[in-house]
Amino acid sequence: AEVSALDVIVGHTERSGRGVYAGRDFRQGEVVIHRAEPLVAHPTLRNLRTSCYHCLKPLAAVPRESRVPTHGGRAGGGAAGHFCGEPCAEAARATYHDAETAAGDAVAPLVAHCVQHGLKFPLAAARMAYAIAQGNADPRDADALVRVNFPRGVAPGAWLDEHAMIKLALARGDAVRGGAFGGRASEVTAEWYVGVVSRMHLNAFRVEIPPPAVGNRDDDTAGDGRHDCDGPGGSCDHHSHHSPAASSFKASLEAALASSETGDAAGTATYLAPSLFNHSCDPNVDVAWVGGDAGMRMRTRVDVPRGAELAMCYTDGGAPVDARRGALEHAYGFVCRCERCVEEGG
Repeated sequence: AEVSALDVIVGHTERSGRGVYAGRDFRQGEVVIHRAEPLVAHPTLRNLRTSCYHCLKPLAAVPRESRVPTHGGRAGGGAAGHFCGEPCAEAARATYHDAETAAGDAVAPLVAHCVQHGLKFPLAAARMAYAIAQGNADPRDADALVRVNFPRGVAPGAWLDEHAMIKLALARGDAVRGGAFGGRASEVTAEWYVGVVSRMHLNAFRVEIPPPAVGNRDDDTAGDGRHDCDGPGGSCDHHSHHSPAASSFKASLEAALASSETGDAAGTATYLAPSLFNHSCDPNVDVAWVGGDAGMRMRTRVDVPRGAELAMCYTDGGAPVDARRGALEHAYGFVCRCERCVEEGG
């Protein structure tokens, strides 16, 4: 539904699998997606004190008296956090934060684990789990996104440990609420968790809200350079739509386990429609956060004719071809053969 309302077509390409194509001619600078809302977003632990716990808006952009404290346990995900205002606080409570509040300090082991190992996706997955427990999310919400297909019975042991920590927090929350979750927490299975986290590794974006966006500036000069998405140092975490079937299992596993640093971004977010866009080292689409929060805008960098594939860059587009290819193969398990790479490196 999120794609059907746009002037684009989702199709398949022999090289990249699923992709997005222009349904009409686009002029340079036209908006392809005006505002994509995240399926889930979570601030980095480093930025709990500086970003809205729900929408990731810089708290410096709102008056101190407008901020609303979170209600996580002392060591919970929202321990020192704030919402940027009552609307975000209400939206969070209605979606996931009531379950998180009920869990209290039971989530502390997961938070400590994330702090120790520099992780961010377990907390985002926990947010989705709380929403499922509250009855406000479907366990299949992320199923449309590409994932690493682990062989049956194979999954990173740390991921299974993280799932157990989330289940413990959900059990505590359900007990505190007198069974209010109605058995929905049982849908948060280990298989669900492995699927969600592997999808986050391959699809999540680092949300980097540029300073000019603070104060609701709504122009796209703030988003210049969004094509330099180099994982830990760029605009997106791990974001790929290369078919896992086209890579070896080893490469896919490496992609799923690659860099999970918290970094300096406002947070991490996973989107549906933007995650359909394939990679090119010479992209024709830029992504930007121009509204001051986690809502993403996508705009054409050049004129794009009808039928052409729309693509963004997953790595540092200014790097030499060998560096780009190496980074992409390490992070996503594929050797880039876009027109630019073929021209520069064969």
